Amino acid sequence: MTFANSDSTTESPAGSGDRALNSTGARFDVRGFARTAQGNHRETLRLDEFSTDPLSADSIRSVRYLARLESGTMEQLRNLLVTATHKDARITAFLVTWAFEKFWIADALDAVLEANGQPKSHDAAEGSVRRSHTESVERRGPIRRAIAGLIQGVPIIGVHVTTGLVDEWVTRAAYDRLDASSQSSALSATIATIVAVKERHVSFFDDEARRRLADDPKAVALTRTSLERQAWPLGAIDRAGEDRSFFEKSVFGDDTGRERAADIGRRVAGLPGMDSRIGDAVTRKLRE
Repeated sequence: MTFANSDSTTESPAGSGDRALNSTGARFDVRGFARTAQGNHRETLRLDEFSTDPLSADSIRSVRYLARLESGTMEQLRNLLVTATHKDARITAFLVTWAFEKFWIADALDAVLEANGQPKSHDAAEGSVRRSHTESVERRGPIRRAIAGLIQGVPIIGVHVTTGLVDEWVTRAAYDRLDASSQSSALSATIATIVAVKERHVSFFDDEARRRLADDPKAVALTRTSLERQAWPLGAIDRAGEDRSFFEKSVFGDDTGRERAADIGRRVAGLPGMDSRIGDAVTRKLRE
């Protein structure tokens, strides 16, 4: 299934993101991304295999948590688009297709839940959220975010694309952990499909984050502050506290998980304007 809307991918004026380059030196093709967006995956999933080889309770819990995170795009867009980010045509064109693809990723995970006799992710009961003073900034409503965004201006875009990049690294670690622990070939195939879709998300965020951080000292300062206090993955503050603790322990709690967290921290430290202090802060947040 494709999702094409070439009008929505009008290139931005110079300086608003057009120069973003990927690792091969070519600019990320937002128009091509929109034209080849990946939709419904259900027909390609090996769902019938779960009837004879069902997932464990822990794997089901991880799938449900990831589905809730992947389906949380509207909350994330609400937070982004009350700031200067909504004025950047290249960014908003990407986000339209990004949200579309994440909707269908969540649907694929819901299909796995249903094939295992479980309700869809948002139909299952969820406990109370974790309350922390350090996360109070993330709980600001759209009006307060809009005011803050007006003050911060265009450099806030650097924050958004960098946190988007780190979030992709965190969720990839979660998918890798789930794949390694589930011992289910059907789930492995589903995860491979999801990871392939998300690779383009990583490419866009990586291109944009490196360019904007390299070009704008104010974006660097704002991003450093944001990364030091950000809860991971994005959207975690809206999830049940018990589920957050389960995620943190299962993905980053053992020796291998601690190395996953440290690796993400090192990648953060390697971004323009970042350093080991910021990388270590991200690592600590992942291990909370």
